[in-house]
Order: sequence, then structure tokens, then C-alpha cells
Amino acid sequence: MESLAVLELDSIARGIDVTDHMAKMALVEITRSHPIDPGRYLIVIRGDADSTRLSLDRGRERAGDTVVDELHLAHVHPAVPEAMHGSWIMSDLDTIGVIETSSVASIVRAADRALKAAPTSLLRLHLARRTGGKGYLVITGTQADVEASLGAGSSAAGEFGAWHDHALIPAPSAELLAELQKEWIA
Repeated sequence: MESLAVLELDSIARGIDVTDHMAKMALVEITRSHPIDPGRYLIVIRGDADSTRLSLDRGRERAGDTVVDELHLAHVHPAVPEAMHGSWIMSDLDTIGVIETSSVASIVRAADRALKAAPTSLLRLHLARRTGGKGYLVITGTQADVEASLGAGSSAAGEFGAWHDHALIPAPSAELLAELQKEWIA
């Protein structure tokens, strides 16, 4: 089973340095390493549980007091890393749900917990670009399953004080779905 680790820093310079140290510490794949809003730096790695834990520990040590948030998921739901890079194809969806959080680690944590709570699909996992540092996810399924996933995901984000808001949208309009598929540019 694949593992995922997230490290969010408040220094871009330190983030670049930390990424190098994390990559050299263990055999991991750097899936994200770039600035995010508001002037933070995001690092996401994948690999086996021991390697991602070792690399995250090294990153946290190197980052020092610049760490904003972090996450290690030893057994991440397979849709979570996939959604970080994927595009969505939607039509005739029963219900969609949206969770919004104040950090990247918290939205990844919420996505993992939501997907494990009920048989829902992750349509989008947005990691803080052009959103003031907020993350959000969009899931779909039956209304009952989406409600269960929203509850679990919101609770997971709230455990760390990072939950912001959520929405349940039964029978979403075709116009909304078309708008959601567009790349949002501010």
C-alpha cells in the first residue's frame, strides 16, 4: 500500500532546501514541490511507509520553525494522490460534496478520511494555488454516501483546527458541472 507525506512551510527558500534533503534521505517520489498561497511552500512525497516517514522526519527537522502543517498517511486511499494530478470527467452526477480547509495537509487528510468513510469518488483535490492558501475537494456519489464522506472528511480537518466549510449539492446542474471543470483563474 502506498504512503503519502505532506510538508507545508512558510518559507519558499527553506522549502526548496528541504525538498532536496527529503529526496536524499530516502527512496521517495517528490510529487509536488512548489510555492503556494500565501507565500508558503508545499512538498508532497510518495513511497512506502518507512521511506515517507523517514523523509518527512528529515524535512521537519531541516525546516525547523518554518513548518506550517504536516501529514503522513501510511495507507493513503489510492484516489488521493491520483486526484492531485488528474482532471475530471463528469455528467449526470447524483450528488456532489465540497470540503474547504485552511491548509494543504488538512485537505489531503480530509480527502483520505472521506473516501474511506463511504463509497464516493474524488473528482478534484485542489492544493492551495490561487485560493489564498486554502485547499478544497469535490466528491461524488449517492446523497447518503456523500453526506457520510462530508461528515468524516470535515471531522478529520476539524481535528487540527483547519476545517473551514463544506457544501452538499444534490442533483447538481449541468451548468455548475461545466463551470467546475474549467480551470479557475483569478
